[in-house]
Amino acid sequence: MDLIFLGTGGGRWTTITQKLKTGGFRLHGNEKIHVDPGPGALVNSYEYGISPLDTDAIFVTHCHPDHYNDAEILIEAMTRGMTSRRGMLAASESVIIGNDKVGPGISNYHKNFVNYEILKPGGKIRLEEIEVLALPAKHSDPSTVGLSFLTDSKTITYTSDTEFFEELIDIYSGSDIIIFNVMRPGSDRIPWHLCADDVIKILKGIEPKPELAILNHFGLKIISFQDEEAIRVSRETGVKTIAAKDGLRLRINL
Repeated sequence: MDLIFLGTGGGRWTTITQKLKTGGFRLHGNEKIHVDPGPGALVNSYEYGISPLDTDAIFVTHCHPDHYNDAEILIEAMTRGMTSRRGMLAASESVIIGNDKVGPGISNYHKNFVNYEILKPGGKIRLEEIEVLALPAKHSDPSTVGLSFLTDSKTITYTSDTEFFEELIDIYSGSDIIIFNVMRPGSDRIPWHLCADDVIKILKGIEPKPELAILNHFGLKIISFQDEEAIRVSRETGVKTIAAKDGLRLRINL
């Protein structure tokens, strides 16, 4: 299976300025899954040699533009220009039907061409090769979820946007790879998001340790320090940690 980052930026200002791309990431195995297709997901796909027409499932963790913006055009690609009802859309309640803060992010027109499911913590979706578990998160969109992708031999966890809370240590335990959305360096935290020190706290608490931690979804204030912060996280936790790069492709042996 390949893990492909079509963008590693996050937050309003990185998205607006496009200092980093914001296209989300993809998992390519027997099925091709796009996760959090923010602005540029369609264009970035072609830039990195990926056909969005091959998409089988789209997962959207919450209804903020840096996560859902390109979901509708990817649905149009997945459904062959809205000529065939195919594929899966799995998204937070805010994306599918909206809540009192945000959404919905997908029109009824687009929903009518896919099978869609609302993601809530504890809910599971079974695909051909992967089972996907929705995880709790604490974010300004109250229906935000994290995701764990479970294969027969690996668990790949994606935090999405969340602030730190103690239960995250247990929630992420058992993961082989964790993709952390990290907005700020050091202890420079902002509401509803993780900073690098939060990642250290989580990784120190998890047993057994994951094989790999990946820092992702960088706000403007961490962009210049992402590699240094990855080295620091590795040093302080003993967990191999890398900073994702736009276009990074990792081979995951299942």
